[in-house]
Amino acid sequence: MIPDEILYRCGDFDWVPLLGIWGAIGYAPPLVLRQYRSRQFIPTTQGLAQCEFACKCDNYKKKVREILKAWNQTYKMKRFFTNPMTTPEYD
Repeated sequence: MIPDEILYRCGDFDWVPLLGIWGAIGYAPPLVLRQYRSRQFIPTTQGLAQCEFACKCDNYKKKVREILKAWNQTYKMKRFFTNPMTTPEYD
């Protein structure tokens, strides 16, 4: 079940950085929502690939601090349902 509110941004990141034991990866919940009859829009993904790093890189502690700080500034939005939509060319 998808919640009524979704987290779509953390701090200055236009996506949600997820920390794990081996590093971090960027996650864009609005991309997932597009597949579940939610409002159609193009979510911001600029910089998403730069979030991926392994804990062995030189400046990983700086990146982890930056991500933890961003998690203190989260942004949420209400989910908006629409009817299923298809592109006429693909019917």
